[in-house]
Amino acid sequence: MSLHFWLLGEGIAESPSPAMQNAALAAAGIDGEYRLYECPPEELAGALAALRRGEADGANVTIPHKRSAASACDRLEGDALRLGAVNTLAVEAGLLVGVNTDAHGLEAALVEEGVAPLSGPAVVLGAGGAAAAAVLGLLRSGSSTVTVGARRRQQAMDLARRFDATHVSALSLDDPVLAGRLAAAAVVLNATPVGCAELPVDPDRLRPDATIVDLRYRPRPVDLVAAARASGRRGVDGAGMLLHQGMQAFERWTRHAAPIEAARHALRVALDASA
Repeated sequence: MSLHFWLLGEGIAESPSPAMQNAALAAAGIDGEYRLYECPPEELAGALAALRRGEADGANVTIPHKRSAASACDRLEGDALRLGAVNTLAVEAGLLVGVNTDAHGLEAALVEEGVAPLSGPAVVLGAGGAAAAAVLGLLRSGSSTVTVGARRRQQAMDLARRFDATHVSALSLDDPVLAGRLAAAAVVLNATPVGCAELPVDPDRLRPDATIVDLRYRPRPVDLVAAARASGRRGVDGAGMLLHQGMQAFERWTRHAAPIEAARHALRVALDASA
């Protein structure tokens, strides 16, 4: 029986996820297809109803649906319970089970890049679902504290409240205290959709041993990552996190070990083709 998986999101036409997931299905010998499902917010409820009816066997969820989809799930598992956001949906007996593999994806990517285990403070820019997963992933990777910086301080505070206040704090991007936190950070992570020009980050003002992580993976090289490398700092883009969060979703859906190298190659080819 052929399996079917979707990526639910808005503005996803150029996503490399189908190339990565379809390569993994083929390498694992699984008869299946992963495809894009363009879904504006007003159509999310209909898409989730279609999942419950069995029109697909599972789905990934991306911007702007991670929190809305979590609220609509019949059950949340693992990190999704803590984060209140999902990036993966499984269908079990007509019920939607929400999972979040983003923190795992970040942790695995940091290990592969030789960055983890971490030590010292970190700063996360952004306060959405990806930022929440990044905070969790950084803490589990060893960061001593995490400062969340967002345009709206209230949004940053709402995210920080999901964690122990002794380890996670919140600031607005225009708070002058943020400059000092950035200068002291061992890791600065961008979990927003914007780049250098709109962020209060100057790599030359960071610690010489700082690592800059940008969860974006386009354009390649991501401008913040390129600026980090040009300044002599380590720069890591979001391709590794995309790979590992996607392969954990693959394993949750199929109960097969993920063929990581086949997926990595397909992802690299897809990103290079669109560069």
